[in-house]
Amino acid sequence: MRLSFVIPTRNQARYIASCIDGCLAQAVADAEIIVVDGASTDDTLQVLATYGDRIRVISEPDRGQSDALNKGVRQAGGELIAWINSDDYYASPDAVRSLLAAFDANPRLDIAYGNGVRVDADGERLGAYTSHAITDHAALVVPPASFVLQPALIFRRALFLEVGGVDESLQYTMDYELWTRLFPAARATRYLPRDIACARYHSDAKSIAHMARQIREAYGVKLEAARRLRLGLLDQARLHAGMATLWAYWLAVRAGLRRAA
Repeated sequence: MRLSFVIPTRNQARYIASCIDGCLAQAVADAEIIVVDGASTDDTLQVLATYGDRIRVISEPDRGQSDALNKGVRQAGGELIAWINSDDYYASPDAVRSLLAAFDANPRLDIAYGNGVRVDADGERLGAYTSHAITDHAALVVPPASFVLQPALIFRRALFLEVGGVDESLQYTMDYELWTRLFPAARATRYLPRDIACARYHSDAKSIAHMARQIREAYGVKLEAARRLRLGLLDQARLHAGMATLWAYWLAVRAGLRRAA
């Protein structure tokens, strides 16, 4: 099988149909959609039932989003994995196929990714999430925020399993921490300067509801990655300066001077 869409979810009945519809709209031949549901108590299962055999559903109690993702990737049949959370969706019907074309052009490619769009709960645009090509390890760690929006990326399943999957001890930055291990281990990566996916920023999103916890967790992830990747003193200083800007942003949000996004 070419591609597996893996969608971790719990109690996202409001959004999950647009996520699944966006995956189906990609019209990727030889693909599957796996929804890993953490025993939702809202109408999620009723929504999923309307798709019949067009999707595969795993619904059972789990230990959170990271556990759900690891479970979904382990059970996936695709050579490539598109991880998209249930409140996110693809920016256009050909977004994923543009990434697949990059894999067709280079058999050694392990990761392909592009830009993202930040949207609110109703899908109204909040702003761009522009990525860039990664040329060195410092570029993974030094910037205060992740260099790529999580659903705007496709990776090889074999590479994901090789690096050990996502860290299930993390609650907020499991995607970013994965990139700090996935990119250094990749044979080749490719950045496409186009919008791939839209990520919703709403009050129920973990990154908004628990921003301070996320920043603290990200700091720990960055310090560990800097140690593992053997960053120099200058890059480490830039890392700390970047974290200071995140805390300043959090204070501005708390004071009502900025909108969380």
